Amino acid sequence: MKIKLMVLLLSLCPLAAYAAEKPVFTHKAGEVALGLGVKSSTPGLGTDWGEFNIENRTTGVAHDAKPGTPSIGGDLQAVYFVNPWLAVGASVGDEYFDHDIASGVEKDIDSFIKNGLFLVRVYANPQSRYKVYFPLAVGVARIDSRSDLSPAEHFKYTGFAAHAGVGVEHLLSETWGLALEARYNYNKFHRTLTNAHNEVYRVYPSINYISMSLRLDYRF
Repeated sequence: MKIKLMVLLLSLCPLAAYAAEKPVFTHKAGEVALGLGVKSSTPGLGTDWGEFNIENRTTGVAHDAKPGTPSIGGDLQAVYFVNPWLAVGASVGDEYFDHDIASGVEKDIDSFIKNGLFLVRVYANPQSRYKVYFPLAVGVARIDSRSDLSPAEHFKYTGFAAHAGVGVEHLLSETWGLALEARYNYNKFHRTLTNAHNEVYRVYPSINYISMSLRLDYRF
């Protein structure tokens, strides 16, 4: 029994040594990273968490609505590392929220959101194997929310957008890395239109939601 235990321990030594010697990759000043991410966003309750207001100003009837069901989307990011603690760059992305029923009335809602953002990442522990960072972004979003208001209407708006969150990044090699990121997203949404029945509709004030993103990075 003792001989078997000794053989087992000796066989594990090379694996332990390899794990101990495995390099911890870090970002370097002047490095550029390109990232491709997939994401899903979940609207919640209230205008701070996913709902917006639809008001018929002609009849005085108002109700709340989500942009749709949880979304599927993606984004493309490019960042430049000023130093291992700080990266700056840009992000473009879009996502689609499939049809959902608005609260209060049986109206279908679905939405497309496209954005272009200036991006900053601040790293808390850049020398660690798993790097925690905080993404901050500001820019513009183009929103197209389609509502079944008999007739159906498109509420289109381009305005201020931002997100803030937290991420965990693991560098797999000198060039490749993976990151998981959670964000709170803000998208201003303010539009008034008159439909074919001369009814005036207004949507406001914003579409906000929590998103999760998985990103693959290539660094050079």
